[in-house]
Amino acid sequence: MTPMLKKFKTGFNRLFGSKNDGQLEFRCRNVKVKGYEYLFVRAVVPDIPEILDIERAVYKGQTPWNFENFEAQIREQERTLYLVVRHNDEMVGFAGCDMKYATYEAHITNIAVLPPYQNLGLGQMLIKTLIDEADKRGLRKVSLEVRQSNVNAHEAYRFAGFVDRIVKKDYYTDSPAEDAIEMVYSINANKRKERMTNGRRQKSHLGL
Repeated sequence: MTPMLKKFKTGFNRLFGSKNDGQLEFRCRNVKVKGYEYLFVRAVVPDIPEILDIERAVYKGQTPWNFENFEAQIREQERTLYLVVRHNDEMVGFAGCDMKYATYEAHITNIAVLPPYQNLGLGQMLIKTLIDEADKRGLRKVSLEVRQSNVNAHEAYRFAGFVDRIVKKDYYTDSPAEDAIEMVYSINANKRKERMTNGRRQKSHLGL
């Protein structure tokens, strides 16, 4: 394959998500967060009952997404990436996103952590993992929606580097309907901030 043809194929695959491009490959990994060991793996259909159990635990017995919703996302492996997290063989969290290559933006569709494992940094690590995966694939932004009344989640996403973009009226259609705040994380902007912060730390270390 000539360099020009290879370059064209790479650009085409990134834009349209070719089945053979391997862009959504994810290798399982062990991750340590605040002293806890977790296993991050790509979700498969047999994981869905446990995912629904986490939904019930987080949403007071409700399942905002049903089995079929999750199955469609997990089977769509060209453009969606769903991860589950296990601790001592127990599923303790999950997250998923849709890689929108045409607009260079990943959209986080779901994220939930079992109540006993909340506020331990696991949610932030899930977000960071999805951001890193989007960055690897050349995407520039990561977006999500959060209920306007969910102040804690809103603050957590802000802490992760997301900023408010727009308000979506009556986005959540359960009774009563509720607005959503769409938030966005700029990968390039946050990379610049990290480089500047690391540069200042290095100067401080050198006594400059």
